[in-house]
Amino acid sequence: MNTDLSMPTTRAASPKGYGWALLACVFTTVIATPLIGHIDLANIVMLFLLTVLLVAAYVGRGPAVLAAFLSVALFDFFFVPPRFTFSVDDPQYLVTFVVMLAVALVTGQLTAGLRQQADVASAREKRTQALYEMARSLAGALTIEQVSGIVRQSLPGSLELDVILLLPDKTGKLKPTSPLENQPQLDQLFELMSFEQGEPVEDYSVSGYGYGAGYFPLKAPTKCWGVIAFIPNSQHPDALRGQTPLLATIASVVAIAVERLHYVEAAQACNHNA
Repeated sequence: MNTDLSMPTTRAASPKGYGWALLACVFTTVIATPLIGHIDLANIVMLFLLTVLLVAAYVGRGPAVLAAFLSVALFDFFFVPPRFTFSVDDPQYLVTFVVMLAVALVTGQLTAGLRQQADVASAREKRTQALYEMARSLAGALTIEQVSGIVRQSLPGSLELDVILLLPDKTGKLKPTSPLENQPQLDQLFELMSFEQGEPVEDYSVSGYGYGAGYFPLKAPTKCWGVIAFIPNSQHPDALRGQTPLLATIASVVAIAVERLHYVEAAQACNHNA
């Protein structure tokens, strides 16, 4: 199963994005220069505003801001008389520059904001589909080990987390059902706190992998069946931060699967004894 459950964060513009913004403004200048004398300067302003809008839509907020300032500078230097200088003979053009810059900035920010909202909405849809696929796979699991494997396969690499399922043994002590190859040292106190209190416990201190773990109770309609621990599997100290709602949802889905397996085993035991 190759699904991405993570939500997108605000995109940080790369240097390449600012390069595209610069190229877009230069390209607009090149195609608009032959139009001097054929169309009004106000229409050339529209071309630069369109450039800022496209940069915001396809590259992001930061490059759009750069494009807005570059557009004003290029328009002043190449199109406003006297040309090829930043001096302005007609003071009215100063108002044009201010309005042009303001419109470009506002348009760019609004467009980038709409783009980000669309990304978030798309990611939510994908996450819902991924959780559905996970729940469907867990519904067919026949053993606890299969449950652990399904969850591990479902977690995207972008989360950089490993999973350990902890269920109580006959003495009530939490034990890993399917240990990892390089088993990290989990905090038994936090395990017990999450299990007994039925609340997530996140530990950002040093653990077996070098960073803390998140402990989420497996709360089903009847009881709490154990704990699922999420551990960063690489040197990424913030792997757990901001993922609590998603991990809690995964824990709820796993809890239902564990409860189902328990009652299946109980039913099979009754039939065997009958």
